[in-house]
Amino acid sequence: MILTVTLNPAIDVTYRLPRLTVGEVHRVAEVTTRLGGKGVNVARVLHQLGEPTHAIGLADARFAEALTAELPSTFLPELEDVRRALVVVAESTTSLWEPGRQAAPGADQRLLDLVEARLAAATAVTVSGSLAPGVPVDLPVRIARLAAAAGVPVLLDLDDAALAAAVGTGAVLTPNEDEIARLLGRAPDDLVAAVAELAERHGGPVVLTRGRLGLVACADGACWEVNPPAGISGNPTGAGDAAAAGLARGLAHGRPWPEILRDAAALGAAAVVAPIAGEIDAATYASVLADIKVGRVDKEA
Repeated sequence: MILTVTLNPAIDVTYRLPRLTVGEVHRVAEVTTRLGGKGVNVARVLHQLGEPTHAIGLADARFAEALTAELPSTFLPELEDVRRALVVVAESTTSLWEPGRQAAPGADQRLLDLVEARLAAATAVTVSGSLAPGVPVDLPVRIARLAAAAGVPVLLDLDDAALAAAVGTGAVLTPNEDEIARLLGRAPDDLVAAVAELAERHGGPVVLTRGRLGLVACADGACWEVNPPAGISGNPTGAGDAAAAGLARGLAHGRPWPEILRDAAALGAAAVVAPIAGEIDAATYASVLADIKVGRVDKEA
């Protein structure tokens, strides 16, 4: 069972419009609302794939109860309420994210206790997304250490200070290009060399996510580039979460890195075609999986 942890969930609202013009009134005919947050999206994709999963995290009581009706989940009612994340899909995609809501004192320890109670049945753990206000920046690191002590692989899909704090844990890290530049203190000239440098400094795998440009990954002294399929278009929101689901599934089953990376890239592409975050288009996933190229690259090149 893969545990997904979400420390700043959201109610995802998606508007679809033929066009978006600043300063004009728009009548929205197509609206989709669902419970979300990055870790919840990871769990939804895993659930769609038939992979045993359990989503845990912090929320309010209404969110926690509603999500339990949809997915195997346990969310502690530790937030004042849950923020909204608005995505407007028109000629391009525009996202408007509200700030997270305040966590109750002691919420971090209660969440750690919940993680520890479920680790005996876990095959992998993911911690995804931002932290709600009041959540200590080192909470993902503490979760990673608990899982590592139990022999369970961990993926940390974080940003800002939480990502910086995670360097050195040995967990799988998934920064984007801006984040790896901040971690290294410079804009990299060579992405493969930059990922290899960070992986060595971190002491664990690093998977650089580049959206429609694919992935660059270094693990166990080897590096790979993954070229995504051509001609994929749609809503990119949630594609990174689908890729994280693929990484977590591969870790849980002990698959070799080239296979893990191919699956992650295919799931990311299949999420772009799906109408909303937290889903994949099954036909796209099946059609692109075999065509995705994973190439071994020289980290000195």
